Amino acid sequence: MTSSSQTALRRPIAAAHPGVAKRLPHYLRVYDLLRRRIEDHEYAVGSFLPPEPELGRLLAVSRTTVRKAVEMLIDEGFLVVRRGRGTEILDFRAIQKLHFVTSFSETLREQGFEVSYRDVEVAAAAATSSLAKDLGVEVGDRLVHVHRRCLANSKPIALMDNFLVPELAPGIEEKVSGIQSLYAFLESEYGVAIEAATDFISARAATRDEARALSIPAGAPLLTVRRITHARGRPVERAELRIVASRYEYSVHTAERPVHAG
Repeated sequence: MTSSSQTALRRPIAAAHPGVAKRLPHYLRVYDLLRRRIEDHEYAVGSFLPPEPELGRLLAVSRTTVRKAVEMLIDEGFLVVRRGRGTEILDFRAIQKLHFVTSFSETLREQGFEVSYRDVEVAAAAATSSLAKDLGVEVGDRLVHVHRRCLANSKPIALMDNFLVPELAPGIEEKVSGIQSLYAFLESEYGVAIEAATDFISARAATRDEARALSIPAGAPLLTVRRITHARGRPVERAELRIVASRYEYSVHTAERPVHAG
């Protein structure tokens, strides 16, 4: 562990969060402290926590308290136990760079996450006025709706709904088991290459149903993304993503100032 990480560990819990420390059980205080320092990058990704006895001494709590807090962080994907080496700090947040057209799952896999899906459903859906406007179809026209719950390293990270124009992927309903990355699936099965995409990104609180599906508290922050993708010279798909905000971020590269800027 780096010297800065050791300094961070020796900082008293009460000093770090004076309003919180007196109200929470000891294991939650330790959990809160370690999680915040991981999220603030005070502990380097790839470094290792000290052994439980040392952590207990540094934080003035019992080994049992440390173990419970660490287990919670392991369950949430912040730490992993490496047999014979110790407890490693993971890169818990995926970063998507917006100057490339990549799917959500492709971004996760590129950064080393194991991606899986649950609750996969494919069904027909009638175009609402909003979908009709985005996809250049008529209200009530038939679309293909693909719903999935995405997991990263076995932890829920997003709810995904994709609406496709049906001529793009005929018979996709019978091929649902083959869908991992939707873009890669469209390329391999139908020869459709996504050419461009426009993302509309906002944030809101999770509803009770969303929180239950994503294993987060109701009201926890979500990143919401509405993406319109283009292929063959026209809009062909709208994606609606609801992403656990604490586990994902977007990166935008910009260059130069506009000519008219003051």
